[in-house]
Amino acid sequence: MCAYCGVETHDGSITLDHVTPRRGKSAYDRPDNLVLACRTCNAEKADKPLLAFLLAKRSRGVFLAHYGEHLSDPLLDLARKASGRPMTEGNGA
Repeated sequence: MCAYCGVETHDGSITLDHVTPRRGKSAYDRPDNLVLACRTCNAEKADKPLLAFLLAKRSRGVFLAHYGEHLSDPLLDLARKASGRPMTEGNGA
């Protein structure tokens, strides 16, 4: 499943995306900054700041909070806030 749009994506077309763009910094290669993303979402996000990408389509925040449960707390908080939907801790969606 794409962590940004929730679309089921086949193994051959799924990509690994850095939630916070790495811009050449290997420290961002940690598992708590990586999600699976479809090619369309990964290309659209590119090196955009996460908040800008999420605010362009608020449902992305909902999907990221759900499928990115392994992400760092600051990234999850940002996804929840950007979604514009009230979310209680631990419900993931």
